[in-house]
Amino acid sequence: MQPEMVLRWTARIWGVASTLLLMAFAFGGRENLHFTAATAFAFALFPCGVVAGFVIAWWRELVGGLITVSSLILFYLVLFSWSGRVPLGPYFLLFAAPGFIHMVSALMARRRALSAMTGRTPPLGSPA
Repeated sequence: MQPEMVLRWTARIWGVASTLLLMAFAFGGRENLHFTAATAFAFALFPCGVVAGFVIAWWRELVGGLITVSSLILFYLVLFSWSGRVPLGPYFLLFAAPGFIHMVSALMARRRALSAMTGRTPPLGSPA
């Protein structure tokens, strides 16, 4: 089995698990979600943007990974703008980690396809 295929399925399974756990956190309690405009924007980034990236990655792996990672980065920037600090725990990163794995898998697949077409492997620093 090709390494990018292993990464792809690892990211997909992890993404499904992350999605289910995030949805349980967001909607599983007895309390209702009441948002201000600012918290609604943050919620749109995490978990909604992260999960949207996971869904898109099933068909467009690089695009989905970029959406997940971008949503996470923007979420961190929003939190930083509110409090002047970034959350130190690993939990947000662990939930969004499949996005990073999707990006690596897509780039590896693109590199493999390029080397199959040209008959040579491009240098590591070159765009695939």
